[in-house]
Amino acid sequence: MTAYLLGIGVLAWMWAVTPALALISATGYVRVASDSSKLLYLGANRAALISTVAQAAAVTSPASVAIRLVTGPVGWAALGVSVGLALYQMHYTPEELTAVKQGAAPSNLQNGTGTVLPNGAVLEPAQSCVYPSCTAGQGQIVTVAIPNKTQATCGLNVQPVAFPLSWFSNLGEAWSGTRNTCVQTFRYVYDGSTANNLVRTGVGTANQQQIADYVSALPASDPKSIESNTSPLGQGVSPTSASTTTSTAVSPSEIPTTVKPVGQVAPTDAVVDPNAPKPAGTQTVPATQTTTTTTTTTTNPDGSTTEATQDTASVSCSAGDHDPRSFGSILQAHLTTWQGSGLLGTLSLLQSLTWPEALPTITFSSSTWGTHQVDFNQWAAVFTVLRTLTIAGAGFAAYRIIFVGGS
Repeated sequence: MTAYLLGIGVLAWMWAVTPALALISATGYVRVASDSSKLLYLGANRAALISTVAQAAAVTSPASVAIRLVTGPVGWAALGVSVGLALYQMHYTPEELTAVKQGAAPSNLQNGTGTVLPNGAVLEPAQSCVYPSCTAGQGQIVTVAIPNKTQATCGLNVQPVAFPLSWFSNLGEAWSGTRNTCVQTFRYVYDGSTANNLVRTGVGTANQQQIADYVSALPASDPKSIESNTSPLGQGVSPTSASTTTSTAVSPSEIPTTVKPVGQVAPTDAVVDPNAPKPAGTQTVPATQTTTTTTTTTTNPDGSTTEATQDTASVSCSAGDHDPRSFGSILQAHLTTWQGSGLLGTLSLLQSLTWPEALPTITFSSSTWGTHQVDFNQWAAVFTVLRTLTIAGAGFAAYRIIFVGGS
């Protein structure tokens, strides 16, 4: 039992402490693919990527889709990067694909005289009466999607929609949680006699080409754009799962990389080599130390004096490749990462893990062969070996997750 507890303690130390140390660059430099590299690839392959999104959104019930850009077999080995490393992932959830589909949908809403409402117009069924069952005093609510606006910008710099039915009142612009987009809301209260004023139910369904055209026209800042839904991966970052995943091999020329000091890595960078060699020609400026000596003289009651000397030293480093972070801040950052990853939560289960003191004895009864007993305590040494191998296997799996990641 002591050996098991010791093994668990070692594993706990490895999982909780060494990840923070392991992810610190041994050379002080990392090779990264920057956000500009992502935008370069998305621009060059925009049509193909948008086509994949449109195909996924055009189905009746969209499922999540992911496109991962991984290092291919050509060129990466020379840079010290392994083949098959995921650099970026474009990911859409079912809700995001539905929002894209709704935004691209042509409207087939119209009034009794055939006036068609703008694209993106939806009759809200939960708040509206449905023609021809409307009675006097009942109302209809129509929301019109406003493209190119995020939740933060919705309601700012409002440009009223050119709504063709003047008897509908514009109630303003706000973010719609049900539609997951910015909308302007229009309301009409039925007078009981002018049935042509009522909007006929139905929402147009966008086809794949209409969805592709819609996504292609979105600015990069729009939450439904391919730029907003493409995130960096790299070493130590696990991709988000999806119902449909496509991996596309890329070359270093398609996703250019640069080497920079570890302290200059941005959140939008994908780290492809955490231990990149220092770039040729990089100069390291020696540290400068300044020492200040302070002497304090104290006069004692008997007239004698006592001198106390204190030296204060300060060290500065002006090297361009110096990492301004301290060991403590790096350690805390990585501990925070692992605490939020779920790995330590799983590790805490080991606190309540107990091993049985005795193995069971199983009795078998048969009318032909009689009664037999199997005492597993006779093979206690075998089960001890199996438990040891289980712990060792879990430790190796943890090592792979922490040091190697998902690649």
